[in-house]
Formats: sequence, structure tokens, C-alpha cells
Amino acid sequence: MRRMLIILAASAALAACQQTDEVAAPATPPADSGAAATPTGATDSNTPAPAANAPASLVGEYRVAGIDGTEVGGQIGIALSITEESIFYDPRCAGLEWTYTYESGALTTDRPMDAPICEIAVHPEKQRLAAALDAVTRAERTPSNGIELTGGGHSVTLFSQ
Repeated sequence: MRRMLIILAASAALAACQQTDEVAAPATPPADSGAAATPTGATDSNTPAPAANAPASLVGEYRVAGIDGTEVGGQIGIALSITEESIFYDPRCAGLEWTYTYESGALTTDRPMDAPICEIAVHPEKQRLAAALDAVTRAERTPSNGIELTGGGHSVTLFSQ
């Protein structure tokens, strides 16, 4: 009996020390319109809500770790560069370059329709990456400190080099 009381007391003490994942519900539930609040408190339906884990900037050198939820295949690595004005990877002469705008997680990419200046075979994984970059509209930080670009049914996972 004494042993049972000790086990129960230890279990109760352990349970009291554990954190719970419960979060108190807000007094007024947020509107589910997807619109962001303006400084006046009104909503602007043209402005998307900022991403909760949006990186401040996308500028950097990255390793492409995944495209559309799968690892980069074909026994190749793809290095992606993002400057203040463009996103690109080799072979750039094959038209693998985009201009972009980015703010608070909202991303817009645009690939100039100029004809490629070199006729070179492009690896299928690089073609898959191009299709994904044509469609992405959001950027968020991943739990493992990478960056995930998503939108249009596509995703690209990047890690800093």
C-alpha cells in the first residue's frame, strides 16, 4: 500500500511539472476572411496576411533540398542564388533567372520571356525547379531553419550554404 502511495505521489508531481499545449481561446474569434488588418483596424482584402514565420529577406546562397515535397533526385545538387532583385541558378543562359518582389512572406516571381542565349540541355530536376519557381507565392521559415517557397501547388525547400 505504501509503495502504491509513493508511485501515485510521484506520478502526480511529474504530471504537475509537464507543460500543456493548451492555449486560451481569444475573447473574440478572428475573422476568417484571410484579409490583413490595416492600422485603422479595417481590413484590406487586397493585402494578404503576413506569414507567421516569414523571413525578413530572401537574399542569400542556398542549396535546393526539395522540390514539390521530394528530395532533389538525379544525383545532382542545385545551388540557388537570390539577390535583392533576382533569383537564379545555372545555367542562367538557358533562361533560369527570375525577377521577384518579396514582402512579409508574400512572393511574386516573374521570368522574363527573353529567348535563352544558349542552347544547352537542362537536367529534368532543374526543369522541375523552374516550374515550381514560376508558381510560388509565399515564403516561410521551416522548423529546421530552412526556407520553404510555396504556391500554385508547388513547393521549394532551401537551406543556406
